[in-house]
Amino acid sequence: MMHRDEHNPPPTRRVAVLGSTGSIGTQTLDTIEHLNTLHKQGKHPTHYEVVALAARENTAILAQQSAAHPTAALGVCCPSADTSTLDSSKLIHSTDAPTTLVEQTQPDLIIASIVGIAGLPSTLRAAELGIDIALANKESLVAAGHLVTQAALSNNAVLLPVDSEHAGLHQCLLALTGSHYTPPTATPIPNIKRVTLTASGGPFRNATLHQIQHATPDQALNHPTWIMGKKVSIDSATLVNKGLELIEAHWLFGLSADQLDAVIHPQSTIHALVETNDSSILAHLGPTDMRCPIQHALTHPSRATAQAPSLDLAALGSLDFEPIDPERFPAINLANRVIKQADSAGVVFNAANEAAVEAFLSNQINFGAITQIIERTLDQYTHHPIDTLDSVLQAHEHAMSIASEHITHAAV
Repeated sequence: MMHRDEHNPPPTRRVAVLGSTGSIGTQTLDTIEHLNTLHKQGKHPTHYEVVALAARENTAILAQQSAAHPTAALGVCCPSADTSTLDSSKLIHSTDAPTTLVEQTQPDLIIASIVGIAGLPSTLRAAELGIDIALANKESLVAAGHLVTQAALSNNAVLLPVDSEHAGLHQCLLALTGSHYTPPTATPIPNIKRVTLTASGGPFRNATLHQIQHATPDQALNHPTWIMGKKVSIDSATLVNKGLELIEAHWLFGLSADQLDAVIHPQSTIHALVETNDSSILAHLGPTDMRCPIQHALTHPSRATAQAPSLDLAALGSLDFEPIDPERFPAINLANRVIKQADSAGVVFNAANEAAVEAFLSNQINFGAITQIIERTLDQYTHHPIDTLDSVLQAHEHAMSIASEHITHAAV
């Protein structure tokens, strides 16, 4: 496997896209096509070869992707998915297909974009094998941050964030450290006073508490800035997504809860800010286009001409910031609690949220019940250390069952 060398970029980088049919996966493949075009033109040093594609059940899109990347191995996770249009000689059809693909193809880089706890086993396995990880599956670090980061550190695997906020934070830290710093880190980064991640505020930024409590799925899915999958859209509406990102930042960059903050920034132009001990602030600005952080992960430590248009500051006009109201959006305080509590708190937070979001999208509970269920599950769960993948998955199932009880009591 080839790892990044700032002086000698690899001529070919073998990539596995796990979650290839989702929003991040499809945009990753678009970005790879763009970078390979630049490579042919002599404008980028690296060619990207897609060696594996994994999807849950969208075999129609997976078949199209396979036609574009005919040498890639294929994986489908859902047992009931119709795989008749896929080449069986290249296909692994099982619930652990992504992990098997990682083991069999041994890529240089995986794009970890499987949604939810389902993305953890393949992400952890890649870290154990010393494979670099472009991480779009924040739940892996929320649920098993200690396991994943320790495996990465022990096996020299790099975790490159794909979330726009963490990619922006990574670039700010690169500027501060004066090196090609890559997470995870075993020691705290010096001179960091505070890190602030920005949130658009979602569709309910200006809504009353009553309006938020009784919002419909259609209203919650109507994000004003980003086009995302259903779960991520709901997480953004509750600001649970920002809570997940704070927990992820804790594990990626070795930051304490006291060093982490979030603020509403409706333009979504500044993605992260880093305040140093001398009260200087570095900020990362960029267009609201996920292909930018995806490309950063693919090309780091190099840079390449982007597909996204340049940011027009004059047209933007202003940059606004608002505090997050903890009464309307309690997810941030819950995330801080998780960081301080550690142990199994992260997997419980994530599991309760997954259960509650699914219940909301099925019209079983009100929107406002999502964060209430997370808090009640955290309160009820008996927390204990997480030291193996099995212990994480067992804690996830136990927390899901507790959350399900609270969902039954909160049913509309």
